[in-house]
Amino acid sequence: MRVSLASVAIVLLLAAGAQADKPTCTGGAEYLRYCSACHGERADGNGPVASALDPRPPPLTSLHKKFGTPLSTHLVVFLNGGSMPRAHGTSEMPVWGKVLRKETDDEGTAIDLLWQIVHYLDCIQTEN
Repeated sequence: MRVSLASVAIVLLLAAGAQADKPTCTGGAEYLRYCSACHGERADGNGPVASALDPRPPPLTSLHKKFGTPLSTHLVVFLNGGSMPRAHGTSEMPVWGKVLRKETDDEGTAIDLLWQIVHYLDCIQTEN
């Protein structure tokens, strides 16, 4: 069976086009490192420590309902600690901006990490 160079090129171009339509889910490693212990590897709210927390961590697969599509700066501000209300009791969730600034010793790097996580979360949003 002879396969022409043109046939191979067409198949490769079609495969490349199909890949271009799929969103790139960057930030997964950062999500796993900072979020999955509570929210779970699948962001379903069932991480290994979730049962020990009160309230339990929510699933993160429908954040678009609160923060829009694509997930926006409002979510980064929330994670950074700029809009977490504390007047009605404590929150089990850390203020990640403070944690990351302490860990990286750099505001810009901390915000970049938050954006990477938000990009990943944006990629895994469901219709529910």
